[in-house]
Amino acid sequence: MNRTATTTYRALLLCAAGALLAGCVQMPSEGPVEVPQVSAATDDLPGFAFDPRPPQPGESASDVVTGFLEAMRATPVRTTVARQYLSSAAADEWQPEQQIITYSEIGSSSGGTAVQIPMTDVNLYDARGAWQRTQKARVLSLGLVQEDGEWRIDEVPDALIVPDSWFDDTYERVSLYFFDPTTQVLVPEPVFVPRGDPFASSLVRGLLIAPNAESEQVVRSYFPSGATLGLSVPITSGIAEVSLTGDPGAVDQETGERMLAQLVWTLRQDPRINAVRLTVGERAISFQSGSPLVPLSVGTFYDPNGVDASGDLFALSDGRVVSGDVGAFKPTLGPLGQTDTGARSIGVSIPGTRVAAVSGDGTQLSVAPTEAAGGQAVTVVAGAVDLSAPSWDVRDRIWVLDRNGGRARVLVVQDGVSSAVDVPGVGDRTVTRLLVSRDASRLVAVVRGPRTDRVVALRIRYDEAGALLGFGEPQVLPLPVEGSPRIRDIGWRSPTTVSVLSVADDFSQVRTVSVDGAPGEIATGGTTRLRFRTRTLVSAPVEGSDVYALAGRTVIDLTHPERSVPDLARGITGLTFVG
Repeated sequence: MNRTATTTYRALLLCAAGALLAGCVQMPSEGPVEVPQVSAATDDLPGFAFDPRPPQPGESASDVVTGFLEAMRATPVRTTVARQYLSSAAADEWQPEQQIITYSEIGSSSGGTAVQIPMTDVNLYDARGAWQRTQKARVLSLGLVQEDGEWRIDEVPDALIVPDSWFDDTYERVSLYFFDPTTQVLVPEPVFVPRGDPFASSLVRGLLIAPNAESEQVVRSYFPSGATLGLSVPITSGIAEVSLTGDPGAVDQETGERMLAQLVWTLRQDPRINAVRLTVGERAISFQSGSPLVPLSVGTFYDPNGVDASGDLFALSDGRVVSGDVGAFKPTLGPLGQTDTGARSIGVSIPGTRVAAVSGDGTQLSVAPTEAAGGQAVTVVAGAVDLSAPSWDVRDRIWVLDRNGGRARVLVVQDGVSSAVDVPGVGDRTVTRLLVSRDASRLVAVVRGPRTDRVVALRIRYDEAGALLGFGEPQVLPLPVEGSPRIRDIGWRSPTTVSVLSVADDFSQVRTVSVDGAPGEIATGGTTRLRFRTRTLVSAPVEGSDVYALAGRTVIDLTHPERSVPDLARGITGLTFVG
């Protein structure tokens, strides 16, 4: 079970049925409130509906606290019963949709009518379901009063407060799609939403929460301010009906089409949906065809992975740039494909039409076409110390790390001009690898430490013209040490997830994590152990794309491990996808 001890969970199964109604631990009916230590493993079996018991006449203060915490684990997700444990004033004011607080365990505490409950391994999620931070410990404060002779909770935080194991079983990791500041590309924002019937409704409600001031230079939304969703998003014969309140006059054709692009990209994650119908204030919002029934293919030109992105592999064959598949490479037509320049690594533009090559000594970066015979290679970076393989984004910028003898510099090449940028937590450090997402919204780097390497991720900020403004605060991604503190490589697995390759003794481990730092395993990717001491990952952030681990000339297909992949031909190095 995720983030809980399986043995503890099994031991508690015997009392699970009773726990649904009364709890496996009996609490005193007199004296100060005492909340017993409760593991997150006491939650309900996944896949089963849980209808919690409402408060009973004559219950003690401790029973009310226990009942309230239990009622928030209702499945499907709802808070109607939990609200009954509150005083009339608190019930009117409580807004659990403002935040989600998850915990691994709660401990014993006493406090009379002011209850202090210690919680461990606490995670906080905002109103959209986006992870915010992790706390090793936190104290939950609840104030109780007597109302009509019954104990009720009068002071309570505006949050859904649940065990993390229940959260793992009940919520799903997905993305909300917003535009970048230039409106050229959609940017996925990872969130957690409840599974089942509320899934589509939760996605739309998340879209309607406007980005905060800190996010405005990263993403923007075209949903009008103040728009709210009706009761839900009904799905009939595969059609999602999204009805919003608000002023339809505030939605012109351009705004409406961009709203639909955000909506379609977000709702296509619900397999029940084949098309979308959107209304604002009872006015139907149509796309270019004029039909109010919008297919899921709408907005493909805003693809965060790039429009018309090449799916080919590229590599160096005895210093020449080649493309194709493993075991079937052909020379590219450009100058770097016809002559051995001694390049040691490459990065390829997203359409696959240009290549950036690092010189054999790591001091220069040259750019040349891949499809035009007779073109020229142009040097865009010179005088560096130790350049790593470059990355390209959808704006045709090249990002390259100069390891610089342990005082790393990040260089950005745009329109043939190179400039150094100050990246918090990365500059002037020992950095071994750097990636930038294709949508240009995230930078990820491997920072070497005295004993353990770290993977840090930062948001990239722009103005509306696309000019680079700076970076957000570095977020260290959670990774287990497990005897493999050194990270050999990283690679995009999706626009919001990164695979991390580490090596220890005689095995390698590849683990996929969320780029926002949220805890928990990724359903696609997960953790893979290999008997080989692999040192290179080759991956693309595209669904269905192969992911390879390289051990010398040996190629391991991580997406289809049962499939035999030919060894790399002698002289093949620098294997990469575009981006």
